[in-house]
Amino acid sequence: MNSLDRYILRQCITPLTLIIVIGTLVVWLTQTLQRVDIIVEHGQGLGIFTYLSLLLIPSLLGAILPFALFGAAIYTIHRLHTDNEIAVMFAAGVSTKRIAAPLLLITAIGAAMTLYLNIDLMPRSYRILKQSVAEIRADFASVLLRSGEFTKVIDGFTIYVEQTLPEGQFVGLLINDYRDKADRKTYMAERGLLRETEIGPVLYLAHGNLQSISKETGEINFIRFEDTTINISSYNKRTSDFQMELTERYLAELFHPDMNNEWDKRNVGKLIAEGHNRLSSPLYAFAFVLIGLYALIGGAYSRRGYAIRIAIASIFVVSIRVGGFVIQNLAASTGAYWLEYTAPITVILLFAYLLSDSARILTQKKETALSEGGAA
Repeated sequence: MNSLDRYILRQCITPLTLIIVIGTLVVWLTQTLQRVDIIVEHGQGLGIFTYLSLLLIPSLLGAILPFALFGAAIYTIHRLHTDNEIAVMFAAGVSTKRIAAPLLLITAIGAAMTLYLNIDLMPRSYRILKQSVAEIRADFASVLLRSGEFTKVIDGFTIYVEQTLPEGQFVGLLINDYRDKADRKTYMAERGLLRETEIGPVLYLAHGNLQSISKETGEINFIRFEDTTINISSYNKRTSDFQMELTERYLAELFHPDMNNEWDKRNVGKLIAEGHNRLSSPLYAFAFVLIGLYALIGGAYSRRGYAIRIAIASIFVVSIRVGGFVIQNLAASTGAYWLEYTAPITVILLFAYLLSDSARILTQKKETALSEGGAA
């Protein structure tokens, strides 16, 4: 790597870092709003909320990196144009390939990071996120039973606790269980204990009474008990079997769906298409950067600036990525998964040729022929 390469890299690293940080922060803040219920409804602290929110970052980075590389390439080359450094480089005989090389090097690093995020870090972080949220929402001690409060669990099930003690212990409980309209019950107990069992969370009550209305006579039945249990597993939001979403699956699980799972069986095409999308996504980083390079150094020198070219390149980049998602859906329904690699590879080959010296010489010859024809 010569001094020119290092200089261009230094010019690129700062804007790339800023774009990644700002872009990730903006999208991350919008996503974290969906986790506010962890604090509001489930009584968790800011530390848990922050930890769960940070688990979203790998997926955000995987989506943002290709666009960040495009923005950094545009900014770097435009700045070199503004300072007339590109003109000096061309006058000194530096080729477009030589100028593009350091930017393509950092693009290769970014593409490798995108691939790692897609195939390992993203599904791993999403699994941890899903499990953590499920455990928090399943923690009835933190959700339901708070000292001195009537808490409505669901329609027809209300609990009052006089005092909450550590490790799921409670003193002075009043429970209204009206889930079955035909068999309404009220429990009063001196002490209670919440425990997770094989069938789900169970509330153990000690030294209390059960009040209910007789269906035959309409009288109130009053039964004392030394201990009894209330099974509340049906109201636990945790499920023993999680249905893994696309973002939570590793490549092996995407390419080899579990045919014993009904959801997997119905969505085989969607799962395999997602696997190919994970592998093809890093290619968009090269496609975007080559588009940006061609917009600023592939054509003729412009004294009026490059705003229009940058705008066209940006629209082209967004269109290609949206087209990639459309192709992914098409591949899922038709089984033509190779189509997912077609768009980025076609763009890479096209703009790599347009940036080549042979294409530049051909363009110059055409421009010379046109000018000579006009003079004649």
